[in-house]
Amino acid sequence: MIKNTFIRLMNRIKTRRNSYSNDIKDLKDDIIAHNKKTTYELERIKRQNLELIWARVWDDTKVDIEWLKELPGISPGRWAVGYNYIYIMTRILCAMKPARVLDLGLGVSSTLISEYFRYSCPALGKHLIIEQDKNWAEFYLKNNRLSQFSTISVNQGVSKPIGDEEYIAYKDFMKTIGDIKFSLISVDGPKGSREHSRRDIIDCIPNNLEDSFVIVFDDANNKGEKETIQDIESRLKIYNIPFCTGWYYGMTDCYIITSEDNKFFCSL
Repeated sequence: MIKNTFIRLMNRIKTRRNSYSNDIKDLKDDIIAHNKKTTYELERIKRQNLELIWARVWDDTKVDIEWLKELPGISPGRWAVGYNYIYIMTRILCAMKPARVLDLGLGVSSTLISEYFRYSCPALGKHLIIEQDKNWAEFYLKNNRLSQFSTISVNQGVSKPIGDEEYIAYKDFMKTIGDIKFSLISVDGPKGSREHSRRDIIDCIPNNLEDSFVIVFDDANNKGEKETIQDIESRLKIYNIPFCTGWYYGMTDCYIITSEDNKFFCSL
């Protein structure tokens, strides 16, 4: 009798102990999940604040820039480039005054760059926009103007292998750009890939790059874009091309790679 009572008591203790262990584990999991959510929210708020600051900085910057006074309305953010991109691109266009620009991905960037060309009319000017979505290109042209120096090439997005992964590339990319040398390249297309994203540009180095150059890379906080940026820098090193780099943080991050003579763009 006493033995049976003892056994029942021990079983109850064991059951309660297991229950407490499960409760503690559940509490620990809840705390971890809450911390992750809090960290995410704080990061989102920080990035939103940065975006608001860039919007104000750009608003102040463009006050006395003549070619921006007739700029059509633009809506940075979300799928489009953010105000950090708009700011640094504006500074580059004003100071560098590029004559040949490769613009990967049709959108807000194209509107801004096209307005620069429309006003400045550089000799032998060329603003080549490459876009993968024909419907978007047609919609854009119905609602936006382009300079006489700006042209859109619709190149279908195709999958290409790299190692065990695939990335989205522009079909006939190198055929489209030919032997043109660009002093400014904007990378916001094609559609991003999980791995090695937007790496068409690597084939431009060095033959399609002027000695004095700037490359502006949007969405640089993404893993795929980071991998491509590393590959670009490796390619520049292989060809002994000195370069400088800089970050502009916002809702999405903007990364620039410049020739040494343009290094001041890395810290404006």
